[in-house]
Amino acid sequence: MEASGSGKKIAVTGAGGFIGRALVTYLQEKGEEVMALDSKMLDVTDGEAVNALPFREIGHIVHLAGKTFVPHSWEAPAEFVKTNTMGTLHMLEFCRMYEIPMTYISAYIYGQPEKNPIRETDIVKPNNPYAKSKYMAEELCEFYARQFGVKVCIIRPFNVYGPGQKENFLIPQIITHAIKQDCIQVLDLAPRRDYIYLDDLLEAIWQTVDQVQEYEVFNIGSGVSYSVKEVIEKVQDILGSEKPVVCKNETRKNELNDVVADITHVREVLGWRPAHSLEQGLQEMIEKMTVLS
Repeated sequence: MEASGSGKKIAVTGAGGFIGRALVTYLQEKGEEVMALDSKMLDVTDGEAVNALPFREIGHIVHLAGKTFVPHSWEAPAEFVKTNTMGTLHMLEFCRMYEIPMTYISAYIYGQPEKNPIRETDIVKPNNPYAKSKYMAEELCEFYARQFGVKVCIIRPFNVYGPGQKENFLIPQIITHAIKQDCIQVLDLAPRRDYIYLDDLLEAIWQTVDQVQEYEVFNIGSGVSYSVKEVIEKVQDILGSEKPVVCKNETRKNELNDVVADITHVREVLGWRPAHSLEQGLQEMIEKMTVLS
């Protein structure tokens, strides 16, 4: 895919976050003009601030701004709805007024799956306030697409990992413990997740800018799941370490046992597929984290 060449910019909300920072750099490297909007530049919960954006300069919006850490959503659910749901509503209104297409970065919202792999058409059962706030935003996206003709593409990333991710997320935590501590500490070794490397997600987002014309929903994952235990083993293999693993045997609230994305739809529509295996992604992440440590 080549740069859009429209003469207009891709506006990225949430440009100061883990995915947003990387996306801005990725798009610029692809030759795109980018308007990077972090939380200091744009509060998406402020409708007047959103409406004041320079609409004539914007050709597409990638909406990433939001609260993301699931444990925090149990403590402050209203804040997640305010930012993730109402903030998305303000962005949709802006898109409706000025006929600007939008890529909305949602989340895993299926809850405990009835079967794997999970398709975009399977039942959605948000099982935490974060997922609920993202799903309500999705419903608004679909309504604006169907009723107002706003062009919207929804991306549902599964478990994203990559350089720059905060250490309270599983994979950077495991790598940090494996590099710096005497042992690797985790809550539970059993849960299985579909991990998608950051660069693969960025490529999928970029591909939506010109290729999606009406309304689409795409799962973005690898199509394979790994347990926490398997992730630890792969990290230790890459590092050549044999540090002891301390498991607290604590199960998180509404923990999911196994999650796998069906990525058939995005492969058929965009021709996208992940370029990194889990081993390759972990290798790149470890190399970058080791340089920075």
